[in-house]
Amino acid sequence: MSLTLVRFALSLLLLCPIALLGQQVDPLSLTSLKLLILHDNVQIGSATGTVLLKGSHHYLLTNRHVVLACTEDKNANNVGGWLCANKLVITYLRNDHHGWIPAIEDLYDAQNNKRWLEHPTLQTAAGSIPGSSIDLIALPLTQTQGADLVPLNLELAGTQILLGPSESVSIVGFPLGLGANEGLPLWKNGTIASDLDVDYEGKERFLLDTTSRAGMSGAPVYAKRTGSYSTASTLISVGNATKFLGIYSEQSERAEIGIVWKAIVVKRLYDSLP
Repeated sequence: MSLTLVRFALSLLLLCPIALLGQQVDPLSLTSLKLLILHDNVQIGSATGTVLLKGSHHYLLTNRHVVLACTEDKNANNVGGWLCANKLVITYLRNDHHGWIPAIEDLYDAQNNKRWLEHPTLQTAAGSIPGSSIDLIALPLTQTQGADLVPLNLELAGTQILLGPSESVSIVGFPLGLGANEGLPLWKNGTIASDLDVDYEGKERFLLDTTSRAGMSGAPVYAKRTGSYSTASTLISVGNATKFLGIYSEQSERAEIGIVWKAIVVKRLYDSLP
């Protein structure tokens, strides 16, 4: 890691002195991670991610378009062109729960090969790049020293909650890079806007009615219920339940409609990981 990047990471750490020990935090909040998208030491965007644990290996789950992000180079000293992502800064909870650790992960290896993994076969058209039609990737994590990693619980996808259009859900992420504090996400609510059994535009996605913003890409989407709720058309349960619905991907701000990749796609990507 270059000295410039070390200084950049340390400057982020100084912004995160908040101690969480003794404060009540929803465990699901700790599954969402704030991401800064970098070209070298220049920030070009922000996003959200979560951790997948398979065996002894930890992976960052986020959208494919996050690691492929580019922006116009507006530096007056340059001749123009584009700046494209080659690093992510991930904000982790410290092991002692007293603040946060920023860690930098390279998106490419020394030979300029991409480090992230995509599903090896999912695609929509013959001849397309394997996995390229699925806006999800898994990045092997290497810089996790001192971090408390809280993996996404994929078993929550099987929670029996009867859901359909107009039902409320929560997108747990970092809109415009904002959080409750440096490392805790915001819970933005929305309502299901399409029938869950119907795949939007032929892909395993559904729609939300929500006022989402940039930075929420890669955020987990949950349905939380407290009290009485339906688990089937004729069965009512009482208590607390949480269902993982998928990963938020993109939004139309004008229409206030967002797109979520369904949990089944996340599970398929998980199953393909080494």
